[in-house]
Amino acid sequence: MNHQYRPRRQQAGFSLIELLIVVAIISILAAVAVPKLLDNIRLGRETATLESLRTIHNNQAHYSALKGKFGSLKELSDAGLVDANYGSGTAVSGYVYQSTEATPDQYCVQATRQSPSTAYKDFNIIEDGTIRFVESKSPSPIPHGEGTPFGGAPGSGGGVKGPEPSGQPQ
Repeated sequence: MNHQYRPRRQQAGFSLIELLIVVAIISILAAVAVPKLLDNIRLGRETATLESLRTIHNNQAHYSALKGKFGSLKELSDAGLVDANYGSGTAVSGYVYQSTEATPDQYCVQATRQSPSTAYKDFNIIEDGTIRFVESKSPSPIPHGEGTPFGGAPGSGGGVKGPEPSGQPQ
């Protein structure tokens, strides 16, 4: 018998232990990265909402110059100044926009989260361009003039104020 000795062929691939180690490492990385990713998504939604509110304020000024009064979101939408989703109450970036008042002198547009997991804050903007927010666990609309002024960018209405009066009689 003429049998030649053949060395055993090496198997290509990974062993079960190696695969389990890789899965464990990926799981640990995911456990660390997913909460940060969710936070970034929430902050991105808030940033988009702030920009939308600034755009709505600019369009309110334009509408007021044309019509002599501030308009509701529906009126702004009908005039082609904002997207129809804002006027119809459809959610935009996880927020629902409502105009609670629109008179010749004042307006208030509220941006309220769809759910607590959408973002951390609810917002509103009023006629002077001040964006205000309330950070809470449950979404709720912010009435006209209420909330903490947002001090993000110049012109947002939440900038630095001048010195307070000294308390001496006037």
